[in-house]
Amino acid sequence: PIEITERDGILEIVTLERTEKVAREFEKRFAKAPFSDEAIEFIHSFLIETVNSWGYDVDDINEGHIITFVHESLKKDLILPNTKMVKSSEGYENFTEYEFEVIPNENDECYFVTVVDGKIVSVCEMNTRGVFIGATEINTYTAPEYRKNGYSASNVSAMCEYLISKGEKVAYTVHKDNLASIAVAQRCGFKKIAQTYYYICYRND
Repeated sequence: PIEITERDGILEIVTLERTEKVAREFEKRFAKAPFSDEAIEFIHSFLIETVNSWGYDVDDINEGHIITFVHESLKKDLILPNTKMVKSSEGYENFTEYEFEVIPNENDECYFVTVVDGKIVSVCEMNTRGVFIGATEINTYTAPEYRKNGYSASNVSAMCEYLISKGEKVAYTVHKDNLASIAVAQRCGFKKIAQTYYYICYRND
């Protein structure tokens, strides 16, 4: 029932008509610190009782706090020799948690992967294009046993080089608690431009 975004110092709250009073009270109290522990607790205390009265499952709340970065400067020196552009897993053994889909050759989308001993151990994918700030959003995944080797940074930098060469902007979103992924974004030349907190509830009819 509510989504709170701060971008360039401007606060935007999207909510339902039925919870507009809660949103207005939230803005009044927490405009200067919308993502503080107190602000999130305020949302919980008001909305859990509300959504429960609507018949929604309060034990199945989907909430999150994500940070959005936009790419500013290309870091070609981070791209490693074993980083490759592919359209699928191409017969490599996939060691990541990511499930590859085959991308048609005529499609300009692709993956950038790190291959070690014939295994894909890290991947960067295009997630959505032009949805937020007119940019292509990318994500990266690395198998746990292959982390801290610069593979994510390599794939992200290669993907940025590819997209920038096509005249596209690049965005990177990550959960606020994923400090390793935030570090990758910053290392690869991204800057933070926005953060969003969302609170979603479900009902089985």
